[in-house]
Amino acid sequence: MPVPLGEGFRGPDGRVGYLLRQAQHTLRTAMYQPLAEIGITAAQYSVLSVADAEPGLSGAELARDTMLTPQSVNAIVVHLERAGLLERRPDARDQRLRRIYVTQAGREVLAIARPAVWAVEQRMVASLTAAEQATFRRQLTGCALALDSRPATGPPPVHVPPGRSGQLATQRKDSR
Repeated sequence: MPVPLGEGFRGPDGRVGYLLRQAQHTLRTAMYQPLAEIGITAAQYSVLSVADAEPGLSGAELARDTMLTPQSVNAIVVHLERAGLLERRPDARDQRLRRIYVTQAGREVLAIARPAVWAVEQRMVASLTAAEQATFRRQLTGCALALDSRPATGPPPVHVPPGRSGQLATQRKDSR
């Protein structure tokens, strides 16, 4: 018989990583129905809301900020663009690069979706006081910052398979 939510490894004594994943999964599950009534998915909401908060991102930047794969974001952007909720415009300096913007219709969908998502989030933290919610947000941010291995600026770090770091360093030196 499965361990009930809130007990054993699924409760206060569980591993932090598992509990974060569990909370994220239950949040997305709870968001499913209200967003489906609007006609979008949680991933589409994420893309729309981040594109609205940061107009003009590239697809790669949008993928990073939504924590979705570039392939998923591309498929979502294509779908939302066809639906008239997003548009892609050429970059002013690099015509190969296309920047992503929310359309007026996309902002109208967000105006309906945001309160629905906010209501789900409020249910999630209803047992916390306003001060505890602020502390919780700071703690979650601190957890992410503690593990973020990306440099503050520049490209993401290169993944080097174990035992190959010397070969990669030699290749870089030789290519200069």
